[in-house]
Amino acid sequence: MSNKDKIMDAATELFHLYGYDGTSIDMLIKKAGVSKSNFYYYFEGKEELGLNVLEKLAEKQVREISEIMQAGTNPVEQFLNCYKKAFSSYHNLFEQPIYPGSFFGNITLEQSSINEKFRSVLDEYYQECEALVEGCLSRGIEQGFFYEDLNPKELARYFVSHFEGAILLTKAKKSLSPIKDVIVQGKKLLLKDEWAHLADEWMALIDEI
Repeated sequence: MSNKDKIMDAATELFHLYGYDGTSIDMLIKKAGVSKSNFYYYFEGKEELGLNVLEKLAEKQVREISEIMQAGTNPVEQFLNCYKKAFSSYHNLFEQPIYPGSFFGNITLEQSSINEKFRSVLDEYYQECEALVEGCLSRGIEQGFFYEDLNPKELARYFVSHFEGAILLTKAKKSLSPIKDVIVQGKKLLLKDEWAHLADEWMALIDEI
Protein backbone atom coordinates (compact mmCIF):
# COMPACT_ATOMS: atom_id res chain seq x y z
CA MET A 1 0.00 0.00 0.00
CA SER A 2 1.37 3.43 -0.94
CA ASN A 3 1.83 6.17 1.64
CA LYS A 4 -0.92 8.15 -0.08
CA ASP A 5 -3.33 5.23 0.36
CA LYS A 6 -2.29 4.91 4.01
CA ILE A 7 -3.09 8.58 4.56
CA MET A 8 -6.44 8.24 2.76
CA ASP A 9 -7.38 5.18 4.82
CA ALA A 10 -6.36 6.86 8.06
CA ALA A 11 -8.35 9.97 7.17
CA THR A 12 -11.45 7.94 6.28
CA GLU A 13 -11.40 6.25 9.67
CA LEU A 14 -10.56 9.31 11.75
CA PHE A 15 -12.98 11.67 9.97
CA HIS A 16 -15.72 9.09 10.53
CA LEU A 17 -14.95 8.64 14.22
CA TYR A 18 -13.99 12.16 15.28
CA GLY A 19 -15.25 14.40 12.51
CA TYR A 20 -13.29 16.54 10.07
CA ASP A 21 -12.71 19.37 12.56
CA GLY A 22 -11.89 16.92 15.35
CA THR A 23 -9.09 15.31 13.35
CA SER A 24 -5.69 17.01 13.30
CA ILE A 25 -2.88 16.46 10.84
CA ASP A 26 -0.79 15.09 13.71
CA MET A 27 -3.49 12.48 14.34
CA LEU A 28 -3.55 11.62 10.64
CA ILE A 29 0.19 11.10 10.22
CA LYS A 30 0.39 9.09 13.44
CA LYS A 31 -2.46 6.83 12.32
CA ALA A 32 -1.03 6.46 8.80
CA GLY A 33 2.52 5.94 10.06
CA VAL A 34 4.03 8.57 7.74
CA SER A 35 6.01 11.76 8.25
CA LYS A 36 4.53 15.25 8.07
CA SER A 37 6.70 16.03 5.03
CA ASN A 38 5.32 12.90 3.36
CA PHE A 39 1.78 14.09 4.08
CA TYR A 40 2.45 17.45 2.41
CA TYR A 41 4.07 15.71 -0.54
CA TYR A 42 0.66 14.29 -1.45
CA PHE A 43 -1.74 16.92 -0.10
CA GLU A 44 -1.61 20.70 0.23
CA GLY A 45 -3.48 20.45 3.51
CA LYS A 46 -6.32 18.79 5.37
CA GLU A 47 -9.02 20.30 3.14
CA GLU A 48 -7.58 18.74 -0.02
CA LEU A 49 -7.29 15.42 1.78
CA GLY A 50 -10.87 15.70 3.06
CA LEU A 51 -12.22 16.40 -0.41
CA ASN A 52 -10.28 13.45 -1.85
CA VAL A 53 -11.69 11.13 0.81
CA LEU A 54 -15.22 12.44 0.37
CA GLU A 55 -15.13 12.15 -3.42
CA LYS A 56 -13.70 8.62 -3.27
CA LEU A 57 -16.33 7.41 -0.78
CA ALA A 58 -19.15 9.10 -2.69
CA GLU A 59 -18.06 7.45 -5.95
CA LYS A 60 -17.86 4.06 -4.24
CA GLN A 61 -21.26 4.41 -2.61
CA VAL A 62 -22.99 5.54 -5.80
CA ARG A 63 -21.36 2.69 -7.73
CA GLU A 64 -22.59 0.11 -5.20
CA ILE A 65 -26.13 1.49 -5.21
CA SER A 66 -26.10 1.54 -9.00
CA GLU A 67 -25.02 -2.10 -9.13
CA ILE A 68 -27.92 -3.08 -6.87
CA MET A 69 -30.39 -1.06 -8.93
CA GLN A 70 -29.17 -2.67 -12.15
CA ALA A 71 -29.30 -6.22 -10.82
CA GLY A 72 -31.62 -8.65 -12.56
CA THR A 73 -34.30 -8.41 -9.89
CA ASN A 74 -37.63 -6.65 -9.70
CA PRO A 75 -37.79 -3.03 -8.42
CA VAL A 76 -39.12 -4.13 -5.03
CA GLU A 77 -36.10 -6.34 -4.42
CA GLN A 78 -33.74 -3.66 -5.74
CA PHE A 79 -35.22 -1.08 -3.38
CA LEU A 80 -35.10 -3.40 -0.39
CA ASN A 81 -31.64 -4.71 -1.18
CA CYS A 82 -30.29 -1.16 -0.91
CA TYR A 83 -31.68 -0.99 2.61
CA LYS A 84 -30.42 -4.48 3.39
CA LYS A 85 -26.89 -3.49 2.42
CA ALA A 86 -27.08 -0.33 4.51
CA PHE A 87 -28.63 -2.13 7.46
CA SER A 88 -25.90 -4.77 7.41
CA SER A 89 -23.20 -2.09 7.23
CA TYR A 90 -24.52 -0.15 10.20
CA HIS A 91 -25.15 -3.35 12.12
CA ASN A 92 -21.43 -4.09 11.77
CA LEU A 93 -20.55 -0.54 12.85
CA PHE A 94 -22.57 -1.06 16.03
CA GLU A 95 -20.06 -3.71 17.06
CA GLN A 96 -17.27 -1.11 17.20
CA PRO A 97 -16.35 0.51 20.55
CA ILE A 98 -17.46 3.87 19.12
CA TYR A 99 -20.48 3.85 16.82
CA PRO A 100 -19.69 6.55 14.21
CA GLY A 101 -23.04 6.68 12.39
CA SER A 102 -23.12 7.93 8.80
CA PHE A 103 -19.92 9.33 7.31
CA PHE A 104 -21.89 11.46 4.85
CA GLY A 105 -24.43 12.57 7.42
CA ASN A 106 -21.70 13.57 9.87
CA ILE A 107 -19.76 15.57 7.29
CA THR A 108 -22.97 17.18 6.01
CA LEU A 109 -23.87 18.43 9.48
CA GLU A 110 -20.33 19.59 10.21
CA GLN A 111 -19.15 21.15 6.95
CA SER A 112 -21.91 21.83 4.41
CA SER A 113 -22.90 25.21 5.87
CA ILE A 114 -19.34 26.53 6.22
CA ASN A 115 -17.32 24.94 3.40
CA GLU A 116 -18.66 25.40 -0.12
CA LYS A 117 -16.31 22.80 -1.61
CA PHE A 118 -17.56 20.11 0.76
CA ARG A 119 -21.16 21.22 0.29
CA SER A 120 -20.86 20.92 -3.49
CA VAL A 121 -19.49 17.35 -3.34
CA LEU A 122 -22.17 16.33 -0.84
CA ASP A 123 -24.95 17.90 -2.89
CA GLU A 124 -23.82 16.04 -6.01
CA TYR A 125 -23.62 12.78 -4.04
CA TYR A 126 -27.15 13.12 -2.67
CA GLN A 127 -28.49 14.07 -6.11
CA GLU A 128 -26.94 10.95 -7.64
CA CYS A 129 -28.46 8.80 -4.89
CA GLU A 130 -31.85 10.41 -5.45
CA ALA A 131 -31.62 9.81 -9.20
CA LEU A 132 -30.92 6.09 -8.68
CA VAL A 133 -33.83 5.73 -6.23
CA GLU A 134 -36.09 7.70 -8.56
CA GLY A 135 -35.30 5.31 -11.40
CA CYS A 136 -36.14 2.32 -9.23
CA LEU A 137 -39.43 3.88 -8.11
CA SER A 138 -40.38 4.71 -11.70
CA ARG A 139 -39.74 1.12 -12.78
CA GLY A 140 -41.77 -0.15 -9.85
CA ILE A 141 -44.73 2.00 -10.87
CA GLU A 142 -44.47 0.96 -14.53
CA GLN A 143 -44.33 -2.73 -13.61
CA GLY A 144 -47.28 -2.53 -11.23
CA PHE A 145 -45.52 -3.08 -7.92
CA PHE A 146 -45.95 0.46 -6.58
CA TYR A 147 -48.99 2.73 -6.47
CA GLU A 148 -49.57 4.63 -9.73
CA ASP A 149 -50.21 8.05 -8.15
CA LEU A 150 -46.75 8.32 -6.58
CA ASN A 151 -44.28 11.02 -7.59
CA PRO A 152 -40.94 9.22 -8.02
CA LYS A 153 -38.79 12.35 -7.88
CA GLU A 154 -40.34 13.72 -4.70
CA LEU A 155 -40.36 10.29 -3.02
CA ALA A 156 -36.73 9.65 -3.93
CA ARG A 157 -35.71 12.83 -2.13
CA TYR A 158 -37.91 11.88 0.81
CA PHE A 159 -36.40 8.40 1.15
CA VAL A 160 -32.79 9.60 0.90
CA SER A 161 -33.30 12.36 3.46
CA HIS A 162 -35.43 10.10 5.69
CA PHE A 163 -32.74 7.44 5.67
CA GLU A 164 -29.97 9.88 6.58
CA GLY A 165 -32.16 11.18 9.41
CA ALA A 166 -32.78 7.63 10.59
CA ILE A 167 -29.04 6.95 10.81
CA LEU A 168 -28.64 10.09 12.89
CA LEU A 169 -31.31 8.80 15.28
CA THR A 170 -29.54 5.45 15.61
CA LYS A 171 -26.73 7.30 17.41
CA ALA A 172 -29.13 8.89 19.90
CA LYS A 173 -31.18 5.74 20.48
CA LYS A 174 -28.26 3.29 20.27
CA SER A 175 -30.53 1.11 18.16
CA LEU A 176 -31.04 0.27 14.48
CA SER A 177 -34.81 0.55 14.93
CA PRO A 178 -35.04 3.94 13.13
CA ILE A 179 -33.70 2.30 9.95
CA LYS A 180 -36.29 -0.46 10.27
CA ASP A 181 -38.96 2.20 10.67
CA VAL A 182 -37.95 3.72 7.32
CA ILE A 183 -38.46 0.34 5.68
CA VAL A 184 -41.85 -0.18 7.33
CA GLN A 185 -43.05 3.24 6.23
CA GLY A 186 -41.67 2.65 2.76
CA LYS A 187 -43.72 -0.50 2.51
CA LYS A 188 -46.89 1.41 3.40
CA LEU A 189 -46.16 4.21 0.96
CA LEU A 190 -45.07 2.15 -2.02
CA LEU A 191 -46.26 -1.42 -2.17
CA LYS A 192 -49.62 -2.49 -3.46
CA ASP A 193 -51.36 -4.97 -1.18
CA GLU A 194 -50.65 -7.93 -3.44
CA TRP A 195 -46.89 -7.32 -3.18
CA ALA A 196 -46.67 -6.42 0.52
CA HIS A 197 -45.57 -9.96 1.39
CA LEU A 198 -42.25 -9.30 -0.37
CA ALA A 199 -41.36 -6.71 2.24
CA ASP A 200 -42.59 -8.92 5.08
CA GLU A 201 -40.33 -11.76 3.98
CA TRP A 202 -37.43 -9.38 3.65
CA MET A 203 -37.98 -7.85 7.11
CA ALA A 204 -37.79 -11.36 8.56
CA LEU A 205 -34.32 -11.68 7.04
CA ILE A 206 -33.28 -8.33 8.52
CA ASP A 207 -34.25 -9.54 11.99
CA GLU A 208 -31.79 -12.39 11.58
CA ILE A 209 -28.81 -10.07 10.95
